[in-house]
Amino acid sequence: MPLNNLASPFVVLVNFTTTPQTQKQALISIRRYIKEFLSQQPGFISATLHEALDGLTIVNYAHWESAADFKAFAQKAKSHPDLSELLTYKPTPNFYRVTDTF
Repeated sequence: MPLNNLASPFVVLVNFTTTPQTQKQALISIRRYIKEFLSQQPGFISATLHEALDGLTIVNYAHWESAADFKAFAQKAKSHPDLSELLTYKPTPNFYRVTDTF
């Protein structure tokens, strides 16, 4: 679904590809990026990191107030100095609407 059709609030899930040998460093890098940059952006609500027990992936679940807030962050992120390192983990974002909470 195109980003501009998402209703607010919405969720961004980003899957990062790691290996058992790189997962620990990836977590350190992603955690720092979220804490020092992502979480400081307007419209950011929360993020939760999940590490796969097999060491092959990390998932970041981020909740944003609106698609516009996320788009503004994404523009700023293009020039962030940590971007090249994060790209080595092949981040794959997907966008979701919350339909139910139990």
